[in-house]
Amino acid sequence: MIHAYDEMYVEGAMQRLGDMLEYACMDCGYDPDSFWKMFLDSGVARRFEIGDVSVIAGKSGPELAREILRDIDHRTECPEPAWREDRSDLYWSGWVLAYFQWYENLPFSENWNSISIRMLQKMYPTLHEADISKAVDTMEGMMKKTRKNSVQNLRLVRGLTQKQLADRAHMTVSQLQRIEYGERKVENLSLKTAIALAKALGVDVEELE
Repeated sequence: MIHAYDEMYVEGAMQRLGDMLEYACMDCGYDPDSFWKMFLDSGVARRFEIGDVSVIAGKSGPELAREILRDIDHRTECPEPAWREDRSDLYWSGWVLAYFQWYENLPFSENWNSISIRMLQKMYPTLHEADISKAVDTMEGMMKKTRKNSVQNLRLVRGLTQKQLADRAHMTVSQLQRIEYGERKVENLSLKTAIALAKALGVDVEELE
């Protein structure tokens, strides 16, 4: 298997992505999946994927987070990183995603429709002390069994109930259910509703099925 970049950089890349996610969420107060979408939308994600040394080795996790927040959220001031004695489930989520991207040599965006940060946080208690190959096997299985861009799958990956998603997309639950149950197609929605639904799920409207 051809990996994304030289193995000598993997451990450092894992630490940086873990630190980045932990800092953005725990120090800057961002929702984990919302920040991860910012990461995906930023140039940092692509540079990370190809093993740009200035990203995977040249900057700290908080520095990467600040770059993303500046470019995507136009945030100019961020707090200093807090010292933590123990690593959090957020750190592990970023840590394992960096390894999985390197190992599979896939864009982070291909994982996003099947694996959310919230899902990884739920995996943390049982997998964070296991060999990382166990997490890789689990994540590969999650990607294989899902129909990636269905509204229902994306909702479940994001950890949302039907009511939560309907509220975020300014829809009724019955409207959402008709889409999830195949009674109505996304392309038959009004453009305004389709855009709101896509935004609530963290994807572009063209990606919805």
